[in-house]
Amino acid sequence: MNYFTEEKHDLEGYMDNLRTLNKVLDIDTHNFLLNTSFHDSRISEITLVNNYNPEVPDESQESIVSISSTAKHWDNNIYQLLWTDVTIHSIDFDISRNKLFESQKILFNSGLDEWSHDELTLLDNGRLRHEIYLFSQTTIIIECGNFSIKRMDVS
Repeated sequence: MNYFTEEKHDLEGYMDNLRTLNKVLDIDTHNFLLNTSFHDSRISEITLVNNYNPEVPDESQESIVSISSTAKHWDNNIYQLLWTDVTIHSIDFDISRNKLFESQKILFNSGLDEWSHDELTLLDNGRLRHEIYLFSQTTIIIECGNFSIKRMDVS
């Protein structure tokens, strides 16, 4: 994390960073990130897909791995987050870290828990790095070629 750490909370710097991502994000994703966040949203699903097909020649310079996630926003809208051309993926979930402060009781029924904060940054190599921190002290790190957010129509 470059903008949000134990020592600093540089919202202005992070917003400047987000403005520079207009060249690599679609307009809807870019506008979402500039105007709202997933803070207090709950991830209901994370899916890692390895799109291996032995019939396709291996000439691409893009990763066949993608990750999708469904999150219920605090305003009750449902969003799909999609990372494609994924080259790094890490989730360090450990339920024993998700405890009530007062009693140290483990919150088994909270699972991954709610979204605390995140940073999406552009790396020197032109790829995106997304670091997501959940209230359960779970960290999700994804490096990818593309990232998008789509609001799901719920009937």
